[in-house]
Amino acid sequence: MPAFQQQKWIEHDPSLPNGCIKVLSRTLFVGGVNCTENELRNIFNGFGTVQTCIVNKEKRHAFVKMYSRKDAVNAKEAMDQGRSPDAQLRTRWGVGFGPRDCSDYQTGVSVIPIHKLTEADRKWMLTAPYGGSGGQAIVQGMVVEEPDIEIGAGVSSKAISRRMQTDKGGSHGPKSSHRDNDDRPERGGRHGRRGGGRGDHRHRDDDRPPNTHNAPANEPVVPAFPYGISTDSNGFPVFPPGFAFPAPDATTNPPY
Repeated sequence: MPAFQQQKWIEHDPSLPNGCIKVLSRTLFVGGVNCTENELRNIFNGFGTVQTCIVNKEKRHAFVKMYSRKDAVNAKEAMDQGRSPDAQLRTRWGVGFGPRDCSDYQTGVSVIPIHKLTEADRKWMLTAPYGGSGGQAIVQGMVVEEPDIEIGAGVSSKAISRRMQTDKGGSHGPKSSHRDNDDRPERGGRHGRRGGGRGDHRHRDDDRPPNTHNAPANEPVVPAFPYGISTDSNGFPVFPPGFAFPAPDATTNPPY
């Protein structure tokens, strides 16, 4: 029996919005990583079985994908409870499948409109060795575990979706008490097979504040000339015939 046809965890949620499915993430984002890939893998293997572990040494973060949602939940809870031998590690849910803006980073649950799935997404949903539907048709209300994706085998909705910034995005964006740049979720991920999605490592300027350095400064307000004096087209005063400066009544009857 092909791997994708083996028994899968699949449920149905009638409360989902029309035309949507629910995908439960198996991917964890880990920040504050100073250990090797093998060391990190051993830590998470203590809470379940690790499928992939990708460490970015420069940014000191990693993406760990467990074989099942249950193992991922166990690992997340254990890390949140401080049961890791490395106290610097910070773990949050990552997005392994589907558009980023459809994911709730607090729960690791994505509610995805079926029409947003690309052709490659649909293929992976049906044929992924782990996660997905195991060949069952993708229908409204379906709940599945995150399917493996095959890097380089098509364009995913995840790769083309807009990245979300930490501490923004309402209930969807990841909340973090850490402001270091190496702890941003889903800045790069390789899931299902070793390798990286080319679109996942490019820096984006979407979340940067608007550049105001080139904005013109507010022009000073030029007060009107007193005593009824007007100006010409160049801004120079036009004095009336017989005008004497200062005006004879300037000191006895000032205009203010």
